[in-house]
Amino acid sequence: MSKKANPPPPPPVRGAQVLLALGIAESALSLFQWSQLLTLRQGGATVCGVSERVNCEAVWNTPFAGAVHELLRMPVAALGLVWGLVAVALSALYLVWQRGARPVRPAVNGLRLTAAAGVAACAVFAAVSASTGVLCPTCLGTYVLTLAFAAVAWKGLPGALLPQAGEWATSLKWTVGFTAAAYVALLVPGTQTPRSSSSSESVAQVAPLPGSLEAYLKSLSAQEQQAVSDALALYRQATPLPAPSPARRLYGTTSAPVKMVEWTDSRCPHCKALVETLTVMKKRLPEGKLSLEARQYPLDSECNFTMPPQATDGSGIRCVAAKGQICIEDAPDYWELREKLFAAQRSLTSRDAVLQVLSSGSMSRMQLDACVARQDTERKLRDDIAYARQHDIHGTPLVVINGREARAFPAFLYALILADGNPDASAFGALPTPRAFQAHQAH
Repeated sequence: MSKKANPPPPPPVRGAQVLLALGIAESALSLFQWSQLLTLRQGGATVCGVSERVNCEAVWNTPFAGAVHELLRMPVAALGLVWGLVAVALSALYLVWQRGARPVRPAVNGLRLTAAAGVAACAVFAAVSASTGVLCPTCLGTYVLTLAFAAVAWKGLPGALLPQAGEWATSLKWTVGFTAAAYVALLVPGTQTPRSSSSSESVAQVAPLPGSLEAYLKSLSAQEQQAVSDALALYRQATPLPAPSPARRLYGTTSAPVKMVEWTDSRCPHCKALVETLTVMKKRLPEGKLSLEARQYPLDSECNFTMPPQATDGSGIRCVAAKGQICIEDAPDYWELREKLFAAQRSLTSRDAVLQVLSSGSMSRMQLDACVARQDTERKLRDDIAYARQHDIHGTPLVVINGREARAFPAFLYALILADGNPDASAFGALPTPRAFQAHQAH
């Protein structure tokens, strides 16, 4: 009698279990990065913005990251989550098939293809990160997890390294299928994540500007008209609040129909974009329509009592920039120096760098140093912070028009100024229904 051939041993599970754990870890890290990106886009301070040399924010704001977001409709962090979810799904598929005694080769091939894609992406992102000259801690974590995943996928799984003849179709079906499902699932939150310049579009998009409200609203795209409509609905619902203290420095006249107050932080990228946008608007608006007041809200617990204790990098740059701007309020070149400060945002790597910019005009460095150290300057900063708190500030920039909080969206701000601050101007009737109202009507 011939002996029965022994069945082949079941595929090992250890490697797939490790890959599952690494995929979960990468997904969690990507979710954290995404949440931090949202914090940054809202003008807040991130936990990885440690210093000028150790800072994830500089990498997230690179033109490359912006181009990826524009092309794929989601930020790089979301793509990391897509990769992590695919890694988790294929690892789980391997374990399910192994337990059911099914062939695991499609899952093995998918895991190795996913690993190869991760290594290639990390090489590109690492090159971009290196070009910024800063160290991104969360990026390093992603590289470590991805390279560990690749090592285990190539060494800890059974069978040939590459798909064999007849295996490609099934392997790609599962890999591409999981990738497409993860991408589609994250597409809505991805498109809703603000881009690096979306809280206040580039100055180029603001000019040239039509002179009448009707013409301006017609010149906007459908998406911009919807955004203006949404912002207008929120503005109408806000309750006007009186200013607790008079303006210390004003652009324009007190008789202007639109009285705008804005709070900024010197290292907030959206604040930089807002300052640049308002610089263009001031030059193009009809004279007498706008008065503008600049207040300070540094996102640093060292000088802002409303911030949590951990919200500081210890450099004091934000605080000295806020106090320095208060100190130059009486200078004839105040607005020019303030614009110069935000234009130099990326180079504000120390307190001295801030003071050099602010003392490059009519106020000497000695005068500026003395003013920054005064108790009266500290008191004015506390007044600015308390004023902002009156409007329940959650991040910078904060914009208030005629006592009501207004979204820092250039198209909306310009439209409201053209309407002399009247949110019920007849021209607004041509705008689409606000999305909040649409959702309410659907119910």
